[in-house]
Amino acid sequence: MGIQQYSVNQHLIETLLSWIGSGEIAIPEIQRRIVWDSTKVRDLMDS
Repeated sequence: MGIQQYSVNQHLIETLLSWIGSGEIAIPEIQRRIVWDSTKVRDLMDS
C-alpha cells in the first residue's frame, strides 16, 4: 500500500473567490503566454 500523495477537497466557488480576495491563496500567472491565449486560460478555469 503506497503513501497517499494527494487529496481532493470540494469548496464553493464563493469560498475560493473569498480566499483569493483576502490573499489567502493566489492563482499564478500562466507562464507560457505563447501557448496559453486568454480563451484557453478561461476554458481551463471553467473546467
